[in-house]
Amino acid sequence: MRAFVTGSTGLLGNNLVRTLHQAGHEVWALARSKEKAQQTLGDMAARIVVGDLRKVAEFAPCLKGVDVVFHTNGMVRRLSPAAVGI
Repeated sequence: MRAFVTGSTGLLGNNLVRTLHQAGHEVWALARSKEKAQQTLGDMAARIVVGDLRKVAEFAPCLKGVDVVFHTNGMVRRLSPAAVGI
């Protein structure tokens, strides 16, 4: 099975990538930072896809042939400086 995992450098995502890899699945891991993904996923045979969920069109071609998408990315939102007390 080919799996695509969003949020692959987060706590849930990187553990899912490891579990899928250990089970023999082909894993494509979406990350905003290639360096962080390499550091977090280390020796995993996951294919790192650098991209941002707010710009799906940029990584959409990587979804071709994927059997399942695991969306483990956290919610991203901007807070105004006033909302955080700045």
